[in-house]
Amino acid sequence: MIEVLEVLNDHMVKELKLNYEFGQYTKTPPKYPYWVSDYTEPEPLEEDGLTTPTVTLTGFARGKFLELEEGKQKIKDYFKDGKSVITKSGSAVVIFYAGSLNVPSDEQDLKRCQINLSIKKWSV
Repeated sequence: MIEVLEVLNDHMVKELKLNYEFGQYTKTPPKYPYWVSDYTEPEPLEEDGLTTPTVTLTGFARGKFLELEEGKQKIKDYFKDGKSVITKSGSAVVIFYAGSLNVPSDEQDLKRCQINLSIKKWSV
């Protein structure tokens, strides 16, 4: 899964120029909007080395929802047809946009949304 997270980081930070970290955003003070990811990894059932984790991106913004929506649209447009990479180890990773939803927040000023990315990874 580390390879997948490295690929995702490259796409989010280098290509999309978004504030992003895996697990928890650690920059202080935080620069809004920012995105944090987590993942679920089902048991591999394929004999060809295919794994199919799902990455959940959670976006956070203060103030207007529009900044968060702009980031969400940028991510959706970028991953909608899939982005594929061959890693240093020779594994193939493909990332697809798989939907989104707005997440209610108890803090009136804090806006949140969730994006699901479907991953396919073939290990060597």
